[in-house]
Amino acid sequence: MRRTPGQIAVTVIYALLALNAWAQVILVPLGRSGDPPLLTTLQFLIGAAAAVAAWGSWSATKWAPTAIVIHGLTTAGMLAGLGPMLDLPGDARPGLWIGAGAVILWSLVFAWYLRRVVRRHPVS
Repeated sequence: MRRTPGQIAVTVIYALLALNAWAQVILVPLGRSGDPPLLTTLQFLIGAAAAVAAWGSWSATKWAPTAIVIHGLTTAGMLAGLGPMLDLPGDARPGLWIGAGAVILWSLVFAWYLRRVVRRHPVS
């Protein structure tokens, strides 16, 4: 199967998102981060969802768009929960909601695109 440039881009984006999330997790036992356990757990889940999305995108599996949406919802949930989790001031919280909305939007766009790719180039 020949991969499209967009499919490769989505794969790279989600692989980098997985690495970024897992880097945050690894910093905790190294003593370089004081993130609360809930945030570390969410980062681990986000990294796992991103890795699954990257693999599904690369393989053009029919479940890849679902993995992208799961990653987006998990990330958006984490962003929305950062305010109370980190005891952020009230003026910082609206930006978190905007970021959460942007993550959901980009996830839906990427999932839509990948769904089109998978339909045109099914895994053989």
